[in-house]
Amino acid sequence: MADPQRINRNQYSWSSIIFKLAEERFTGFTSISFGDKRERVKAYGMGRHHAPRGRSAGKYSVDPVKVVGWKSSVQALREALAKLSPDGKSYGDVEFQGLVQYVEADESEVTVELDRLVWASNTTSDEEAPDPLKEEFELDCMLIRRNGLYLFDGSGGQP
Repeated sequence: MADPQRINRNQYSWSSIIFKLAEERFTGFTSISFGDKRERVKAYGMGRHHAPRGRSAGKYSVDPVKVVGWKSSVQALREALAKLSPDGKSYGDVEFQGLVQYVEADESEVTVELDRLVWASNTTSDEEAPDPLKEEFELDCMLIRRNGLYLFDGSGGQP
């Protein structure tokens, strides 16, 4: 099925993104990146052709979810997660869900589920400039679903 033609209509842009973490919508983030892959290995055997006989089923892995945002928005997320922890302070142990939606009136909605996130790292780099201060953090993600579809082999069940 080919993608539909769109002439003089809005396509997805930064303002089309809805970003939710731990059931809360956040608008103070300025960058998000994520990815997943299925690493497969080719299987070779003997023969003059020396071409692959097949490939492995593969190993599914998820890259860290990298987020950049205004210092106050990042702190608000930290505090929200810390409240969910047993001691009320440790935001690094709380597992939560992430949702990235791309919504535009002239486009089909795209929903990306970031499953079983935990906070993995913080990076702060402040410098003299007229810009407000930002922070970067990484989240560890177990799997990604795009509109309910996933890259891994789900025939034996989902993790």
